[in-house]
Amino acid sequence: MPFIRFGQAFGLFESNSLKGFAIFMRAWDNPGLAYMVEIAVEGESQGKGYGSYLLLQSLLHLKKNGLSIVTLTVDPSNLRARHIYCDKFGFEFVEYRKNEYGQGHDRLFLGLDLKKRDLLE
Repeated sequence: MPFIRFGQAFGLFESNSLKGFAIFMRAWDNPGLAYMVEIAVEGESQGKGYGSYLLLQSLLHLKKNGLSIVTLTVDPSNLRARHIYCDKFGFEFVEYRKNEYGQGHDRLFLGLDLKKRDLLE
C-alpha cells in the first residue's frame, strides 16, 4: 500500500493476467527523484521484451508526471540487468556500495536523468 500511495506501481497485463510489475518510490526530500524498488516479469514471459517494455512505459510515465531522476541498485554480477539498464536505457554508474544488503551482498547504484535522456531514441 505505501508504494501505491507514496510512489508509483505499474502492472504489465496480457489477457487480463499480470505478467510483470514495476514499483517506484519518491524520495521524501526530493519529489523529482524516484527510486526503483523492484521490477519483475514472470518466468514464462521473460526473454520476450516485456521487461524492457514495462520499464520504458514506466519511465515515460514518470517523466511525463514531473520526475527528473530515477535511481536503482543492481547486483554487480547481474550482467543481463546491467546491460538493460545501462546500454538500453542510459542509466549511469553512480557508486559501488559494498555490503549494501548485508555481508557479501554488494550493489551498484545507478541513476538516470530523465531530463537529459530521450527514452524513445
